[in-house]
Amino acid sequence: MSDTVSFILKSSTTQTIGVLKSILAKLAAHAAATSVEEAVFLSARLYPDMLPLTRQVQIACDTVARGAARLAGLDMPSFPDTETTTAELIARCDKTLAYVADVSDAAIDANERVTLQIPIGQATMPMEGRQYLSGFILPNLHFHATIAYGLMRSQGVALGKRDFLVP
Repeated sequence: MSDTVSFILKSSTTQTIGVLKSILAKLAAHAAATSVEEAVFLSARLYPDMLPLTRQVQIACDTVARGAARLAGLDMPSFPDTETTTAELIARCDKTLAYVADVSDAAIDANERVTLQIPIGQATMPMEGRQYLSGFILPNLHFHATIAYGLMRSQGVALGKRDFLVP
């Protein structure tokens, strides 16, 4: 028997958003140890036209929460982008984990082979639920989590590969 769409979504969310929580805590400790304001780290970008660390975390959370809602046929959750500290970003991660965990597995799995209309910019793209998970939700989650990790690492936060793999 193969894994279900709900299992893959929820296990990936638990691991990757859990990792973001852990590395954000390490960022907070690093900021305190170096007497550098968190805002300096949270505004870091890889390149001027890329989004800062705070937005990378927010988008990673939005991707899985909205993805879970869309897969389950629910209204989109609203998580305003108001976080300015690591503690607030960790709380957003907790809120995301709770939201995704509460979405019905049966509702998610019912749309595995249903064609959904996924908004991409001004257009929509038809995708089966399983394709939406594997080709959109998970790549976006991992992209933004990886960028967040890279930004923290480039700012001197002591992180290794294990920190990215284990919450």
